[in-house]
Amino acid sequence: MTQPLIRFDRVTKRFHAVTALDSVSFDVLPGEFHALCGENGAGKSTLMKILSGVITEYDGQIELAGKPLVVSGTRDAESRGISIIHQELNLVSDLSVAANIFLGRELRTPFGLLDDRQMEREAGKLFEQLDCRIDPRAAVRSLRIGDQQLVEIAKALSLEATEQGDSSTVPTRRTLIMDEPTSALTESEVERLFRIIGRLRSQGVTIVYISHKMDEIFQHADRITILRDGQVVKTLDRFATSPREVTHLMVGREIGASDFGANRSTGAEVLKVEQLSLPWRGHVRQWRLKDVNLTVRRGEVLGIAGLMGAGRTELLECLFGASAEPPLGRIELEGQPVQFAHPNQALRAGIGLVTEDRKRYGIFTEMSVREHITLSSLSEVASAGFVNANAENRAADESIGSLRVKTAGREAAITSLSGGNQQKCIIARALRTRPKLLLLDDPTRGIDVGAKSEIYRLIDELCGQGLAIIITSSELPELITVCDRIMVLCEGRATAEFKRGEFTEHKLMEAATTVVA
Repeated sequence: MTQPLIRFDRVTKRFHAVTALDSVSFDVLPGEFHALCGENGAGKSTLMKILSGVITEYDGQIELAGKPLVVSGTRDAESRGISIIHQELNLVSDLSVAANIFLGRELRTPFGLLDDRQMEREAGKLFEQLDCRIDPRAAVRSLRIGDQQLVEIAKALSLEATEQGDSSTVPTRRTLIMDEPTSALTESEVERLFRIIGRLRSQGVTIVYISHKMDEIFQHADRITILRDGQVVKTLDRFATSPREVTHLMVGREIGASDFGANRSTGAEVLKVEQLSLPWRGHVRQWRLKDVNLTVRRGEVLGIAGLMGAGRTELLECLFGASAEPPLGRIELEGQPVQFAHPNQALRAGIGLVTEDRKRYGIFTEMSVREHITLSSLSEVASAGFVNANAENRAADESIGSLRVKTAGREAAITSLSGGNQQKCIIARALRTRPKLLLLDDPTRGIDVGAKSEIYRLIDELCGQGLAIIITSSELPELITVCDRIMVLCEGRATAEFKRGEFTEHKLMEAATTVVA
């Protein structure tokens, strides 16, 4: 019988009153692809942070190759062959791509100076392995989130080289933890990633993989461990189970395929966009968006589909007054022309936005759950310029209850919540401004199937109340589930629009790859 590479023995972790992990015990075999599943807040990321040295204080024991594993931090874990790609990107935005990849392990000249050119060359080789074109000299802040995720992957892969720098070999007993690594990648980028994973596995690397995407898990995993409420529910062989069973074990209930939007009725036109264009200075394409036209009505969900770089996020930024350049064209809100120079103006006009990059643009790490929820609507709970604490508390509690935010309380730090519950707080913040138009940019990225279902239901309820919604998503089935109409972008231009009943994944993908001259 194969001896485990990693064994978790009654691992327990508490954050004040919240028990994140409760006597977790299971093992990971050498060289296997071991999937870890569970709802947001189930404890998956916390467990992997313990294994990788991000969290060093906990109860219980972990064994590595039969010996107790005690690490003082991430560098110590890396020296034992354990590296992690975090769900929330862990990059320094002001540094270059190459500098991020070699942060803390900088290459130096014989004179002790930083060898930027060598780091850039090595970073370039890593991106060649990933079959992607990212400039190692570019500042990370200039990259879209999908490319930033590829930088994280390259950073983790750079640790696979031996100390002698021979990238053709991989140290034995390597373990690579991947926490939702494909959440912001296109289909082609996902395919590239799994080719790399296959190559690493052939070299003996063990993969621990956190994902909510059942197609990925059932295509690649050897075994699946399910966590629920901080406890292990079961470890199953992939061939001995099904996506339906895993989902049921994750959430403790069946997730039905509700017919969202079946009884929607649309009202007056809320938004009209004509010939919207966004310049792209210095780029060969010249335009991030070109001559985009769209409308959305009360009680309607308009989806925006397209591959990475198609202009989905840029379109929402234009509507919210957050674009890098002032857009050209005409935007009408409830029949009146508007031109927003700042998001504050869009908020006051009745537009709310939930951004795609939760960590960079959505949360403030020093703030509580209450502060995050009420931040954009303090005027609602203020009198004579002073915030009424009781009114603010009631507002926060109302949103926590209606969106079913799993938290120790309104005063809990936002960072103590799972990614999915952080996202619910951000959605709550937008909703408390009572918008006429809600912009959702990939709102379920990194969220489990149970939380996704709740957000779909919330979208449906909001439409029933007359809210107009525009949603982007990198997952076509998601758009098909929640949208009444879907507009498809390719390289900044609208290539097709479909009504409910007309759109299929095939039609959407075909339009997303049709370049308009």
